[in-house]
Amino acid sequence: MTEPVARCKSVMFKYFRRPVFNDLSVSVRGGITCLLGPNGAGKSTLMSLMATQRAPGSGLVEVLGRDASRAAQREEIRARVGVLAQSYPLVGSMSVVTTVAYAGWAQGLSRARAYRQAEATLEALNLAGIAGRRIRTLSGGQRQRVGLATSMVHEPEFLILDEPSAGLDPEARVGLRRVLLGAAQRCSVLLSTHLVDDVVAVSDAIIVLDQGQVLFCGGARELEAFSQRIPADVPGTALERGYIAMLEEGRARASG
Repeated sequence: MTEPVARCKSVMFKYFRRPVFNDLSVSVRGGITCLLGPNGAGKSTLMSLMATQRAPGSGLVEVLGRDASRAAQREEIRARVGVLAQSYPLVGSMSVVTTVAYAGWAQGLSRARAYRQAEATLEALNLAGIAGRRIRTLSGGQRQRVGLATSMVHEPEFLILDEPSAGLDPEARVGLRRVLLGAAQRCSVLLSTHLVDDVVAVSDAIIVLDQGQVLFCGGARELEAFSQRIPADVPGTALERGYIAMLEEGRARASG
């Protein structure tokens, strides 16, 4: 079995005095891993820990074989990881290509290389035709793809995407799936989503998180099998029903 791209071991984390993780252990391996869970499950917190944007109260966070608790190794992780948060600032007056090049420069690329990489990344994301346009003129779907380009321009080894399909129409979501499948040929991807259809389309592995606990790690077919544990008249696809059954069982164990 290959070494994990990222892992948490016995991690504890609090927002002020509110515990999010008490003893979290989970691993992310290659390909595309989808992180499912309701609001407040801890998905964004887990991704921010793996992106080294937050530090655990205790426990180990390791990314690309580096210990995120060590300052020098944390800087190395950041240079090798691409991150797209749920909300991210884009300057309306800047052009698309300059926006993406600036992100590359901020990651340590020279100015010349940042522009070369920006042009190549926009081409890969089918955005070359709008490279000269101002950010303020873009549609929501175009802005989302430009945000994705800023996270990919420095050719990361690990891409962390928090709700990348949020707010996209069905056509844009299909386009995003193609982009993610292409990105996975070059790097490992961790993405969170509420849209189970996206999971079916792109995932190599699924992690279900609820109330700060990992309820499931496995493939789509394994999660679908849990659909047999709930009444047949519950609407939804097999994967959606399996996800619901997993949440119900996890909460029953927690309350029991």
